[in-house]
Amino acid sequence: MRADCSAVPGPSRSLPAVAAEQIPEIPLEQTGGDTSAVSWAIRPLLVALLATMVVGAAPALGSSAGSVVIYGYPYASRCPAAGYDDVVDRWGMYMCNCTSYVTWALRANGQRTDWFIRGAMNAWNWPHVARLARLPVGTRPRARAVAVWSKLSPPFGHIAYVTGVERDGGIDVSEYNSPGTGLFEPFVFDVRKDVRPEGAVFIYVPARRNTRP
Repeated sequence: MRADCSAVPGPSRSLPAVAAEQIPEIPLEQTGGDTSAVSWAIRPLLVALLATMVVGAAPALGSSAGSVVIYGYPYASRCPAAGYDDVVDRWGMYMCNCTSYVTWALRANGQRTDWFIRGAMNAWNWPHVARLARLPVGTRPRARAVAVWSKLSPPFGHIAYVTGVERDGGIDVSEYNSPGTGLFEPFVFDVRKDVRPEGAVFIYVPARRNTRP
């Protein structure tokens, strides 16, 4: 069990965004501990999105904070159990972790994920990977940016999806597996308002040409 925001280890290569849509979810134990094969064992897969609300899960697809989509995470009905079981999602992340949720949020909001590097997507490392891909990174919060707290929950860090910016400079975020929400409940969804941005950096992820989620 991993109560953190680590990503699945693997070879340092880009994760093809289109092919990732067809990657089956495979429990970690079935890979012999090596999940690098998970990302490349591509076969046609029909995924039924489950809209049933469960404790710690998000409501049905299409709900949003304003015009920002934050609900509809396709593994919500499997959380928190899949997080405890280290189940790998279609993007090569551990389900119910912050990295898996933010990856989904980027895609649901029409933003790029083709800059990911397999084996390098632990939360603390997202800004470095973004810079390698020439994506802008800064300290000013914006809606639809990825907020990264690299020193939170060491050694893995934590990320969240920014849904809005308050007048006082605080940020509204949606996330999974947050270590900063008081009584910590691993692998559950939450929305926080007016979070102080100190200590965070922000990745300004551009829209992708093909906006299909």
